Amino acid sequence: MGGQVITGLRSLRAFINSPLRTITWRSVVANKLRMALTLLSVILGTAFLCGSLLLTNSLERTFSSIIDAGVEGVDLGVIAQQNNPDGVPFDVISEIAQYPEVRAVNVIGDGPGMPSGTTMTGQSALILTDASGQPLQAGSSGTHPLAMYPPGQWVAPEPTLIDGHFPSTDSEVVVNSSAANRGGLTIGDDVTIVTPTERITATLSGTFESNSDVAGWIGVGFTPSRYLDLFTNGTHASQITIAVNDGVDPMDVRNRIGKTYRTLMPLLPEQIIEQTTGDTTRQLEFMTYVLIAFAAIALIVGSFIIANTFAMIVAQRTSEFALLRSIGVPTFQIGFSVIMEAVFIGLIGGILGIVVGFGVVNALVQILNQLGETLSSINLSYNASAFIFPILFAVTATALSAIAPAHRAGNLPPVEAFDSSDARSDNLGRIRILIGAVLVTLGISLTVAGALVSGVNGDDLSTEPRLALIGGGLLLIFFAITLCGPALIVATSQSLGVAIMAPFRSVGKLAQRNTLRNPRRSATTALAVTLSVGLVACVGVIGATTRASVFGSMDSTIRAPFVLDSIGGTMVPGQPSGGSRSLSMSSSVAPAVAEARGVGNVGTLMTGSVQVNGWDNENTSIFDGDIASFLDLAVRSGEAFDGDTPGAMISTTYADQSDLEVGDRITVNPYGSEDGIRVPITGIYAETSLVGHLIVNSAATYRVVTTPETYHRSQIFVDGDGSTTNDELRDILTQTVSPFLIVQVKSKDEFRGSLGTQINQLLGIVYGLLALAVIIAILGIVNTLFLSISERTREIGILRATGIQRSQIRRMISLESVILSIHGAVHGLALGTFVGWAIVSCLRSRGMAPVEFPWTQIILMLVSAVIIGSLAALIPANRASKISPLEAIS
Repeated sequence: MGGQVITGLRSLRAFINSPLRTITWRSVVANKLRMALTLLSVILGTAFLCGSLLLTNSLERTFSSIIDAGVEGVDLGVIAQQNNPDGVPFDVISEIAQYPEVRAVNVIGDGPGMPSGTTMTGQSALILTDASGQPLQAGSSGTHPLAMYPPGQWVAPEPTLIDGHFPSTDSEVVVNSSAANRGGLTIGDDVTIVTPTERITATLSGTFESNSDVAGWIGVGFTPSRYLDLFTNGTHASQITIAVNDGVDPMDVRNRIGKTYRTLMPLLPEQIIEQTTGDTTRQLEFMTYVLIAFAAIALIVGSFIIANTFAMIVAQRTSEFALLRSIGVPTFQIGFSVIMEAVFIGLIGGILGIVVGFGVVNALVQILNQLGETLSSINLSYNASAFIFPILFAVTATALSAIAPAHRAGNLPPVEAFDSSDARSDNLGRIRILIGAVLVTLGISLTVAGALVSGVNGDDLSTEPRLALIGGGLLLIFFAITLCGPALIVATSQSLGVAIMAPFRSVGKLAQRNTLRNPRRSATTALAVTLSVGLVACVGVIGATTRASVFGSMDSTIRAPFVLDSIGGTMVPGQPSGGSRSLSMSSSVAPAVAEARGVGNVGTLMTGSVQVNGWDNENTSIFDGDIASFLDLAVRSGEAFDGDTPGAMISTTYADQSDLEVGDRITVNPYGSEDGIRVPITGIYAETSLVGHLIVNSAATYRVVTTPETYHRSQIFVDGDGSTTNDELRDILTQTVSPFLIVQVKSKDEFRGSLGTQINQLLGIVYGLLALAVIIAILGIVNTLFLSISERTREIGILRATGIQRSQIRRMISLESVILSIHGAVHGLALGTFVGWAIVSCLRSRGMAPVEFPWTQIILMLVSAVIIGSLAALIPANRASKISPLEAIS
């Protein structure tokens, strides 16, 4: 290994000291437009990679700074163990406050940086109204209550009063100054506050500043006694924070609490941070991987263009290389010079890409900072890896893409090299075609197996191995397309190309034949389009099926004409947001609606911290009411449970996996506790995204979890009694729920549409990322056409001399581009839809609907291929039409 490094360094030194260095530099600057296009493909991919690393790392750092601010001054936090459903008893809090080592004890909610309790007791989400009476929108940190302790009794740094005074009575509150400014609130205003249990009105007595005031945070301060009334159950708190006296080791207090109170869990600040940031950090890591994957795809597409570019450059410089060989320049030095040219382009493109990525991320942050101050505290973190890794990636990609052309350049015999580039045709090779056919067969077999085979020798095959089979099959198919690319371009050009070009007569025939001049070059260019369109098609199939899963579920499942939805409720289909910071609807909403004129029946879909059949899921779907009146769960066996007798229902998938059937009894107990009841399975239903794989009725859960505040009510279903029209009933419902602020009245279609909007937004982000790969593929077509024109200058001049008009030349070049685009689009659509079908089929066991092909999108993509091909040829075609016949012939 050491000898190879020394040899490489010697070669580099010899290259620097040789005339080839000057020749390489002149080659780089000889065709500025050609190099600019190659640089641009490297710049875009590198910028995307750099920007994704900068953004995700900065978001993670910003979130960590919020957490660090939240635990500032905190020496210990105390929450309940999982087997303690109540929380921290008030009498225990009083005992800990009397420890001589303890300076202060505060009861807190679940705000930034604070330890999350193991129970919904004291859930501290809330809504504050602005000056117009509308809910004041919070940023990424949410809205949180605070107990405003007297000076000297704070664990965290004490807030600074800006105006007015801290609350002295239960009817007064204070709000952080940035939130008050956003909401147009002034001292003396009456504000409405909606808590998880009630709606109250208070007077704004003052504004304050706090170290927690970051990322759009809203803090509402109450007197300590009022805070305990509103955000605890009167006997227990969800969590407390502790500050010890100077000179005391927090570990000693932690050990004392842990030994004395076995049902409590004392946490050090670093443990609080770990518990608080765990899920978010994992989500940020996942987003990092997604962004890097898209950046890698963009660079892969770009590498095909770069490889194509260098192959064409070498083909156009064969006479130059022949001359160098004839005067004794070694083969190795010629090949090394081509690689150094690629390294130079990769280095320059990587540096410029970093500059572009840095600028785009800065601009994005500035824009976000202007939108409601929700990210006003974000600071870009300029970690070294975000700059070094993209440059290494760019240089490596360009160098690797130049190896084959460099080898070809160094091994061309001088006599053969003096021939024209077009005279040397690529040998398609039957062996390559045979190997490609074998790879395609294996790839299709693996992909189909991953899609359809759910078990081997009686053992179930989980989703992950099946997706791995699909991924392996995709790679084999892609390698086969790469290997057989020249043969495929010949087949397409001689079949589809001839048919498409027929209306254009002689010009079309010339364009069709020009694509066959160098099949390898044409195939490499089209491969970039294949990859880009294939990605879009695959995502399109998955997205269309996901939408069909949601919409189909809504159409076939919901019977009620109206759905009452909470603000921020149902962030993900089938997962009511019990674990989110959105507010649950109050337990008084359903009774109020049931008494309204024109209302027939009311049913509530909610989640609770209930464990069913030992399933390790913190929140379980629960229905309060006669479920069959509101939801059609397509029961396959048994019947839907009623609202009076304890019962449960499971999906067909869960029944198969757990070997349960109708009539079997399963346990229902509070999460983290073994004390519970056994209830019968009344029915087994088909897959539906609305309720998941398991649902129990409130008649069962109310016997094990009796506190109403522990349930998160996400949707209430309402039907009429026939005495009013739907329009009248909607107005009545809107009037009835208006005092609750957080409740929205939606028709079934509107509720379905809100779920679809979230999916469409997610797909929009993904399509935006994929657009980068498509742009790079377009640049590849432009680059190929430019290089093709430069080596066909004499031919174009002769055509002009024989009477071909400039418009015909432009049309010929454009039609060449259209053939390449259509070739890439057809193969990309076939590959993308096939892989999308396989992934959807594999995910059927996870509740995905049968595959839906977005035919409209597929047709639009084919049309777009023609448009893309035409647009990509505009500049090269215009340049070709301006070639002077006499100049070209001379």
